[in-house]
This record gives sequence, C-alpha cells and structure tokens, in this order.
Amino acid sequence: MEKIDRTKAVDFLGIYGKQDLYLIEVKDFRGHRIENRARMLTGGLAVELAQKVKDSISCIVGAYRTENNPELWNPFAKILLNISGKVKAVLWLETDLLPGSVFPKQKVRYSVSTKILKQKMNWLTSHVLICSRSMNSLPDVEVRNLPMQETL
Repeated sequence: MEKIDRTKAVDFLGIYGKQDLYLIEVKDFRGHRIENRARMLTGGLAVELAQKVKDSISCIVGAYRTENNPELWNPFAKILLNISGKVKAVLWLETDLLPGSVFPKQKVRYSVSTKILKQKMNWLTSHVLICSRSMNSLPDVEVRNLPMQETL
C-alpha cells in the first residue's frame, strides 16, 4: 500500500468468531480536545475513518490476490466477500472528560458522532461503533493505559 501516495489504513484488523471482521482506528485526543473539536463535530473524523476503511479493504483484496502468502489474507477476504459476514468499523476514541462532565453527556456526544460515521460508512456496513475505555462494546477486549515513559 505504500506504493500509492496518500493511502492510509486503519490501525488494527481483527476477526472475531470466524465471521466478524473488525476494522479498528484508534485516536487519543486526551490533552488535545480543543484542536480536535472541529474534526469531531463537523464530521471530519468520520471522513478520515471512512477513507481509512476504504483503503484498508482495497489493501486486503490486493494483498490476497498478489502476496506470496495469500493464506494470511484469506480469512479477511472471505468475510468481505461473504454476504453473511459482518464488517464492523470501530473508532476507538479517548477524550478528556470535561470538568463537571458526567457519563451521559459523553454518551450523547458519541451518539451524534456515530450518526455521522454511519452516514459515511453506509456503503459498506451499518455496524459502526465508537468506543473508549469508559464505553467499551467490543467483545473480549480489554484496554489499559501503559505507564508513561520518561523522556531524557
């Protein structure tokens, strides 16, 4: 995929239960809420994810067809081509909780963002999730922060 300028991919691909393909993009906006606010509210972040999913799918198909090791890509391609296979786009988004913020306000913000994201992803799937450590809806996934490393 590096052969084509501006091609990007999601951060993680995963298969759950042999029939669900997860395309996961991770964003950590903690400490950067202000500069990312417009991306979150205007749909810019949704467009970024949709483009990364589109490019990732192209890369899966291309790798399956041209790589020396097609068995590696076969499970991903098989789910994409099977009408009963589920493709799920996930935005794992960590943000700062605002002072005095309560969980329901965060949930409302995510539901608005999810609506925009679903509109951008409806060409592929209606299974779109926005998750975080406080709102994880991924099966068998546990996310923890690593301790900060000191810089010299």
